[in-house]
Amino acid sequence: MASRVIICFYKSTSKMLLFLIVSMPFLACKNSNFYNSNVTPISKSIQSGMDTFEIQRFSDGNPNNELITYYTYQPNKADKAMSILFVMHGKDRNAMDYLDAWKGFADSNNFIIIAPEFPEIITDETFDYQEGNVWNKHHEWNEKKDWAFTTIERIFDDVKQKNAFVADSFYIFGHSAGAQFVHRMVTFLPESRVKVAIAANAGWYTFPNFEVEFPYGLLNTSLNMETLPQILKKKLFVLLGENDTSTTFLRETEKANNQGKNRLKRGENYYKAGLDEADSLKCTFNWEKTIIDDADHNYIIMSKAAQAIISSL
Repeated sequence: MASRVIICFYKSTSKMLLFLIVSMPFLACKNSNFYNSNVTPISKSIQSGMDTFEIQRFSDGNPNNELITYYTYQPNKADKAMSILFVMHGKDRNAMDYLDAWKGFADSNNFIIIAPEFPEIITDETFDYQEGNVWNKHHEWNEKKDWAFTTIERIFDDVKQKNAFVADSFYIFGHSAGAQFVHRMVTFLPESRVKVAIAANAGWYTFPNFEVEFPYGLLNTSLNMETLPQILKKKLFVLLGENDTSTTFLRETEKANNQGKNRLKRGENYYKAGLDEADSLKCTFNWEKTIIDDADHNYIIMSKAAQAIISSL
């Protein structure tokens, strides 16, 4: 398979792992439009097995800046042409658990797995992670350089610089809250270097139309009708569980409920909204919808389903 990068996020378990924490200042990467920072990544390269790194959450000069951690897994037989895959965690922000679910796949398919962990800015808020930090708690729009989606691009640059990897694009998988992140990254950053995106079991969506205000739709955002074809041509898999019908921890606002009564129905309606827009615009539509038999809201089952999809490409 061609080289790829994967980042994963998922729910924590009782397993505890010991990591070496790197806290040295990062050096500047000036050859990317996404990095946009005067702090250069440290020269430490990724080690085989599990490893840990830190990077600035926001662009240089942001008064709220902090370091966030991203975890990596590299197979023993690594080479510069390896593929890179990001795995985005759920609401529990337990990146190491998600990373653990992808190690076997990495070993078998020559992938580097990257699992960023985004700490909450404000407890129980969704603007900073699920909604990509495109706006703040006051619903004021942030600059693109401070979006969480842009942070992923900067991590990609950081990993490539540390290791001289040659991949020019990456894969990204997210489950639950991570799936919200992934489909909104495809929406708001269609120029990103995402090669394949997989959004599994999202609780609610930003529909690709201008009929409803953000975060449920695109009305009153910086996007316009000319952006839609770019969004719809991205390779996005909407991965759903046949039994993901529980309403536990499900957002149940009026606008969220208008998307469907549960995660399965909301995902089906989100995909249909994209298909309808592509038909209306007569543009390329590269989304795919897959419903996993007997699956509920389980990140391990959905990770395995996503791995099968990637292996088949």
